[in-house]
Amino acid sequence: MSVQSKWEVNHVTTNTIMRTSTLKPRLDYATMLVDKTLDMLIQKRSELGKINLSFYAKTNKGIPISEFKENLVYELEISRAIESLRQARRCLDSVFGLGNITMVLAPTISVVRTVRSQLFGLLADTDVSLGELSLVLGGLIIDAGHLTGANLDFQEANRQSCLLLDEAKLIADSKIYKQFPNVDFL
Repeated sequence: MSVQSKWEVNHVTTNTIMRTSTLKPRLDYATMLVDKTLDMLIQKRSELGKINLSFYAKTNKGIPISEFKENLVYELEISRAIESLRQARRCLDSVFGLGNITMVLAPTISVVRTVRSQLFGLLADTDVSLGELSLVLGGLIIDAGHLTGANLDFQEANRQSCLLLDEAKLIADSKIYKQFPNVDFL
């Protein structure tokens, strides 16, 4: 006696199931890369912050220090990168299913690439991890889009990434200006 299943599993279905199961580990890996890069940047900003506070104390006494301006701009760029990557991390955390991966993660690729280009001349240590993160996110979006049949709206993704970067810039600038009041040369 042969029992025929009402569920049909063919090659296409098996391939789709297998590809779907590989998205979660890559999403976790992307999250780990963001966290690792954030840790490096936060440590560097902390070191620069201590140096800049000592320079700031000297400039308040009327001693002009040109190195302070350079370090402060450097700290500001790192702070902006940190806030931008935190925005990307929030996007990664807000993925709740296969259907929203393309919509939620599309802006993060642009954010990561922008951060990578801003830090390229300043902090070479982060270049490899940000490049890898960009590739992982791109692969996730392509595979999720293929599996769900979703179309990626690049115009909307770019608009959202600009909003994320602007918000990150505002937060970082606010923190630096609060830390170093009366600094007017930025």
